Amino acid sequence: MIKFYHVYKAYDNRKQFALKDITVSIPKGEFVFLTGPSGAGKTTFLRLIFRELKPTEGKVVVHNKDTMHISKSDLPDFRKKIGVVFQDFKLLENRTVFENITFVLKVLGYPARFREDKAYSVLKWVGLQHKFNEYPKSLSGGEQQRIAIARALVNDPLILLADEPTGNLDYELSIEIMKLFERINNRGTTVVIATHDKNMIDMFKKRVIRLEHGHLKE
Repeated sequence: MIKFYHVYKAYDNRKQFALKDITVSIPKGEFVFLTGPSGAGKTTFLRLIFRELKPTEGKVVVHNKDTMHISKSDLPDFRKKIGVVFQDFKLLENRTVFENITFVLKVLGYPARFREDKAYSVLKWVGLQHKFNEYPKSLSGGEQQRIAIARALVNDPLILLADEPTGNLDYELSIEIMKLFERINNRGTTVVIATHDKNMIDMFKKRVIRLEHGHLKE
């Protein structure tokens, strides 16, 4: 599903390497914690999977496709299969929950009834169908995070990536969100979560990929 072959990623004209000689494989349907201290390369790792970045050296293969060779015209179709959840939610404050979740579906030209049915389905799945017409500012942090997860699920992705999804949440809410990711994984979705939260890692006992200063340590 996801394979890195001797991947290096450099910034500033190769003066600074965020990742150095990473070779790792994440099979279909696996739940993986990506961990390490701040600056270890976790976000860069996720951005390479999503093809927001290209490797400086080496190869990243996702869905049997070398990401280096995905054309600009094929990139939207490639990304439809990948859901992304950000630490700061990235919800549009001036749009309702429904509009936030279905924004991409509207851009892709799906009819209104399909968008409504799909939004209700994913909101029900995260337990927030009653928030359909509310705005993000009226929601708690945990609710906003669940809305962000629902938005990432609306295209039925094969892979779900999350970058520090519990970084702004308290302990109980963090457990609730992690249990939701576990349920998503149980449906067959490959889940990769970047986190430095050792308590969550110890509690949920999934495979761990550890980075330090751009190197694969564990």
